[in-house]
Amino acid sequence: MVMRSFLALSVSFLALSSLSCASHPTPPAAAKDATTDLAGDATAPTSSAASAGSSTATTAAATKESSPKNDLVTWLQANVPKGGSVVEDGSGVHVMHVVTATDTHATLASAYIELADIYAVKDFEKALQKKLPNLTPGAKIEIPNIVAKAPKDPKDDRLGWPEDKALRVLFITGGYAAIKWTETLDKMVPRGLNAVILDAKDYMGPVNYPTKAKIALETGAAAKAPIPNLARAIRFAHDRGIRVILRIPCFHDPVADKKLKDSRLSIRHSSGTVPLHMDWIDPTNVEAQDYAIELATEGVEAGADEINLDYVRFPVHVGQKIAKLPDPKDRSRIIRDFVKRVHAVTKPNGVMLSLDLFGVTATGDRGDIEKLGQDIATVGPEAEAIMPMVYPSHYDKGYNGWDKPGDHPEIVGIGTKGAVKQLAAAKSTTIVRSWLQAFPWRVTSYGPKYVVDQAKSAEANGGVGWAMWSPGCEYSAVWNGFPPKQNIEAKEQTAPPAKDDKPKTGAKKTGVATK
Repeated sequence: MVMRSFLALSVSFLALSSLSCASHPTPPAAAKDATTDLAGDATAPTSSAASAGSSTATTAAATKESSPKNDLVTWLQANVPKGGSVVEDGSGVHVMHVVTATDTHATLASAYIELADIYAVKDFEKALQKKLPNLTPGAKIEIPNIVAKAPKDPKDDRLGWPEDKALRVLFITGGYAAIKWTETLDKMVPRGLNAVILDAKDYMGPVNYPTKAKIALETGAAAKAPIPNLARAIRFAHDRGIRVILRIPCFHDPVADKKLKDSRLSIRHSSGTVPLHMDWIDPTNVEAQDYAIELATEGVEAGADEINLDYVRFPVHVGQKIAKLPDPKDRSRIIRDFVKRVHAVTKPNGVMLSLDLFGVTATGDRGDIEKLGQDIATVGPEAEAIMPMVYPSHYDKGYNGWDKPGDHPEIVGIGTKGAVKQLAAAKSTTIVRSWLQAFPWRVTSYGPKYVVDQAKSAEANGGVGWAMWSPGCEYSAVWNGFPPKQNIEAKEQTAPPAKDDKPKTGAKKTGVATK
C-alpha cells in the first residue's frame, strides 16, 4: 500500500506542475522557483615552390596547412557574417567589420556570436559596448573576443565517461541554459561536479534547440527554441571539462499529442480509434518512437556524451481504464525493445545511454512496476546507466515506519541498493546513478547537509555518481554543500592542529568530496 501511494503521489505532481520548467514529477513548492522550462579571401598555402622530389618541402607545406592558426583562419572565413572579413598579420588573426548606419551593438552581437568566446548574446553585446563604445558608419572595427582556435567536429570532441564512470550531475532546463549556461558551468568546475543533464526537449513538448525532427517541424515544437546552437552549447561545457547528457522526455508530449492534425501519435480510446488527448503519445507507436530516436541522433551529432531518456514508460494516471494500452505484463518488453532502438544509435558512436526510472521500480510493488513498463531487470541491461528517481519526499507517510519520509535522506541509499541488487540478479553491468532531491518540498530541514547526505547514501549503497534535480535550477544548497576545492584546502590549512599535534596534510576522503 505504501509503495502504491508513492506511485500515486509521484504522478499527481504532473498535473500540479504543468506550468513548471520541470519534467520529472515536480513538487509544488519547488515549482515556484522555476525558470522557463543556445570575409577575406586568404587561401591555404601551397607547395608549388617545391620540386617533385622535395619531400622536405612537401612535408613542411602540409604541416603549415594543418596548423591551428590556418585552421582558425579557414573556419572564420567560412563563418564570418556579411560585412565582416578575416585578416591575418604578424600580430595574429583578426575579424574586421565595416560599420553601417543600421548597426548597433545588439545587431553586431547577434551577427558575430557564433565566432565569439562568450556564450550568450547579451553578454557579448556588453563586451562590444565596453570595447567599442562608438559605432561610426563607414569605420572599420575589429570584433573582440573571437575564439582562439577553430572548433573541432562535435563528434571528435566528446569527453565520454571518466574511468571510474562516476558523474556528479546537475540538471539544467533549456530556458535556464539560455541565460545562465556558462555561469552554472563555472560554478561546477571547482566543486568537482563533472556533468550536466541538459533538456534537449521539455516534458511539455517544446524542443529546446533548432531541430529537423519530422514531428517537431510539423507541430512547431522548436519555434521558440532557447538554445540557438546545440553543438556550441555542448562545446562550451566541454571546454570546461564538463560532460553533457542530453535529456529526451519520450512519451509525455502534449505538443505532439494535441498539435498533430491527424492525432496519429495519440493514445486511443479502448473502444476504437478516437484519440484521448491525455498529453501522452503512444509508446507502442513506431513513429512516436522514431521522434525520440531522431532527437537522440541529433544529440549524438551535436557532440553529446550521453543520451538520457525520461518518460520512457507508459502513463499511469488519467485514462487508465479507457485507454487502449497493452497488457501490463507486456509493457516492460515493449519499452526494452524501444530502448534497444535508441541504443543502436548511441552505442556505435561511443555515446552512453541512461534511463530515468520511477523510484518505485527499485523497491516497490510488482503490479506498479508492470503498469509503468519499467522492470529494472528487463530494461536496465539495454543501457549503460539507470537513474531511479528516489526522492525522499515522494515516499508517503509510513514508508519504513517513518512519519515524514522526506526527512530521511537515507531513502536514497535504500532505493539505490534495491536497483543495484536487481541489476546484479540480471547479471548486468549497467550502473545505478540515482536522482537526488535538490528542492525543499516535504523536508523539515532542507539545506546543504541534506543534499550531501543523499549523495553519501547513494555512493555507500552501490551507486556510481548521482544527479541533482531542482525543477527551477535553484542549486544554492548544492553550491554550499559542495564548496570549491580551494576553499576546502584553505580552511584546512588554517585549522588548529589535531589532538596528536600532527598537522593536517590533506582533505579527508568522504566519497563525495570535490575533485
